[in-house]
Amino acid sequence: MNKHIPWQLIISRLKDEQDERGEKLFEEWLQGEGNAHLYQELEGLWREIREEASSYTPDTAFYWQQLESRMSQENKAPKVVSIWKFRMAVAAASILLIISLTFSFLYTGGDRAVYSNKLSYSALSGKSRIVLPDSSVVWLNSGSTLEYAADFMENREVALNGEALFDVTKDNRHPFVVLASEVKVKVHGTCFNVNSYPKEENIRVTLFRGSVSLEAGGKEAYLYPGEIAALNKRDKTLNITSADMFYESFWASESVRFEAKSLRYITRYLEKWYNVKIEVDPTIPDSQAYTFTIKDESLEVILRIMSRINPIAYTFDEDDHVQIMHVEPSKK
Repeated sequence: MNKHIPWQLIISRLKDEQDERGEKLFEEWLQGEGNAHLYQELEGLWREIREEASSYTPDTAFYWQQLESRMSQENKAPKVVSIWKFRMAVAAASILLIISLTFSFLYTGGDRAVYSNKLSYSALSGKSRIVLPDSSVVWLNSGSTLEYAADFMENREVALNGEALFDVTKDNRHPFVVLASEVKVKVHGTCFNVNSYPKEENIRVTLFRGSVSLEAGGKEAYLYPGEIAALNKRDKTLNITSADMFYESFWASESVRFEAKSLRYITRYLEKWYNVKIEVDPTIPDSQAYTFTIKDESLEVILRIMSRINPIAYTFDEDDHVQIMHVEPSKK
């Protein structure tokens, strides 16, 4: 089998997007030893993963394990196989989820294979709902990434970069572990939120029900429902206080409604809903009230609606920073 695997050609073939030149190059590659068999395996896997992703419960690890097992059985002589990198945008558009699978195999001789593999879920835009192999549910916030190994059921450990709300299936024999930068969260069955965006000063863990233990800054702490733990990344101090339960969890809802709320009150929630920073002109009076519901509208659409309720102006910059300015109402 040719050591080089033309992933872009394979993916364009699977998506039926090949041009004449790409088709010619693909057919040439297909004639190589073992390449036709490899493509058949990937074609079947492509169909399987698309079906899984469309049902919102992707379990691609199983299919990759099947593929790895079959390929290792067919390679008797010692050799090194190149990194297997197969990225697919196969999830439904409504959840805007990309499933990335990275596999590396090192054949050391005979039928024995040493390998490492992981699954990575990235919420590129908006938020995504993921069902893990143990039936735990994760809501992944915009710009966040969740990773776990293919043998997840053996250790139930995930790595988070960003923010996620977890509803964990109880399993007393296998604790559920979240690695979020400098914080390790350990649970058995519970519902909690972890915010570990790199740009934030603190890593925050909020407990809604059950119990969790934290390891952070060389210390161990326990949370009770209704509490939030914040680890300061700079001085490593860990503070536990009462949590604003609604604020810490509302972003995972399908919608949020505001009833006669001020602009400053609302922008606190808009920042979390859209994962942006919003600066409000201090001259805007709090007496200006807004009533509306957010579902899946963009922030620009929401601000346009708000500007029609009360006169405001707004600007966006390239760093996800929004400025809202006061505008004097026009005199009629």
